[in-house]
Amino acid sequence: MTGPRGIAVGRFAALVVLVLAVAVAATLLITRATDGSGAGGGAGEGKGGTADGRPSQASSNGATAGPTAAPAGGTPYAYTTEQELVLVRGDRPATRVPRVFDLADPHRNKVVWTHDGHRVAFFSDDELLDRRDDTRLITVDARTGEVRRLPCPGCHDLAPVGDHDVMVLSYEPGPTSAFRIDLDRPTAPRTELDNGSYWQPQLLGSTPTHVLTGQYEMSGGDPGMELRLNDLNTVGITVYPRFDSNAYMPAALAAVGGGERIAVAARHNPGGCTAPFPIHVLGPKGEVGGSDQSAALPPGYIDGVTGGIDVSDLWWGPDRHLYATISAWTCDKSQDSQDGRKRPHRPATLFRLDGDRWVSAGDQPATVVRPLDRDIRMVLVVPDCNGPVERTDGITYCNTGSLYREEAGQRTKVADDVLSLSAPATAS
Repeated sequence: MTGPRGIAVGRFAALVVLVLAVAVAATLLITRATDGSGAGGGAGEGKGGTADGRPSQASSNGATAGPTAAPAGGTPYAYTTEQELVLVRGDRPATRVPRVFDLADPHRNKVVWTHDGHRVAFFSDDELLDRRDDTRLITVDARTGEVRRLPCPGCHDLAPVGDHDVMVLSYEPGPTSAFRIDLDRPTAPRTELDNGSYWQPQLLGSTPTHVLTGQYEMSGGDPGMELRLNDLNTVGITVYPRFDSNAYMPAALAAVGGGERIAVAARHNPGGCTAPFPIHVLGPKGEVGGSDQSAALPPGYIDGVTGGIDVSDLWWGPDRHLYATISAWTCDKSQDSQDGRKRPHRPATLFRLDGDRWVSAGDQPATVVRPLDRDIRMVLVVPDCNGPVERTDGITYCNTGSLYREEAGQRTKVADDVLSLSAPATAS
């Protein structure tokens, strides 16, 4: 799971200009990519990394300096920048796939791994560049580095299902049409999925047999997110009560012992300085649980009065605990704007849910964390930007950061200007 980061209201105008500029430069790169089956990406050196995708010697934010870090075990992982996806596979050369990624809107940037951990999948940037009918489903084989591009006109969201399949939502032939594609047999006809009703327009997460969907609703009382858990085997649908949340809703799903583990985090509307961000563990029959976030809250916190928190990432660990990265701030009411009132208390750090209470699981900054094995994990650190940002590159600064390989608490930088981090569900 990639923990989504919400888009700040004031960034859209600058974003449009920046995306157009990036699009022009990156389109030249995209035309060089293989169209169909074949190896993708080059072995050119990227920012912060070597030609074969291994970490560089540069270190910061408490990371250790010294020799170049060894390749990160046998478990693959992927990260994105503004202009490419990079797949790292142990000591093999990195696979680089050119693609324009949106700096601020994670809904346009989704990257997923098949449940068997063999492939990473994402859409081309054609919709972002107003070429919706040309959209392709791009897959990269984590074992060989082979890149495939499958026509997927109108596709706009995806989630892994089964062992090696993905479910995609498409505007064609209808606004919420859903299809299942077997990535082990990419030339086989895709299968249309019917849940007896209509599919909600967002795929929040999935297990091999269940998909959590969402839809932001303004009508019918208070606005918020409506969620459904869809059983792909029985076509059964579980409907949850409406959540007070905007559309950027972190979610974590895992299949454990024949059952589904589900959690979501709800950023309350309108997301001002004093807005809370509760994390709920959901049951498969519509149950909604709460959790005690006292350890993550700022000092003197009074709900709706004195401060707030932000949940950047949410995932189930190999120890079957739920993990989250959470930042905190207090509020200065002398300021006029909601963002201007925020005074940072703690950057995003790692927390673990023990029973129904959240406890600190690390004191180093961490926005997104993905374990590769028992001893090694990848950590993406992005500036939280809680409060005023006095930078001309605010959009880039607040949405990209540095990627580290962490072992025994020691970090070595792998790359800069990283937008997202992902790894197979089998690793976490």
